Amino acid sequence: MSAPDAGEKREGARRPARRRGIRSEAEGRARRALGGGGLLLVAGLALVGVGPSDAGMALTLLALALLIYGIHSFGRLGPERDERARAPSP
Repeated sequence: MSAPDAGEKREGARRPARRRGIRSEAEGRARRALGGGGLLLVAGLALVGVGPSDAGMALTLLALALLIYGIHSFGRLGPERDERARAPSP
């Protein structure tokens, strides 16, 4: 078995999301909101866990609002459309 050439693309090395196509801008925004909200929530809970802190409370509430926005906007995108799943079997 030979080593892959520099120009050759390995199918297994790519991420599945890239194989289906480019994400829409709305989906990218929703995913960033979910990721950012999750990270902020962990940080806010860590601040509150260390001791009672108004900054931790505010950060946690902001993170929850961001997560709610991300879940809402991700859900508004609708079902994923996979043309292969709808194609009749031969």
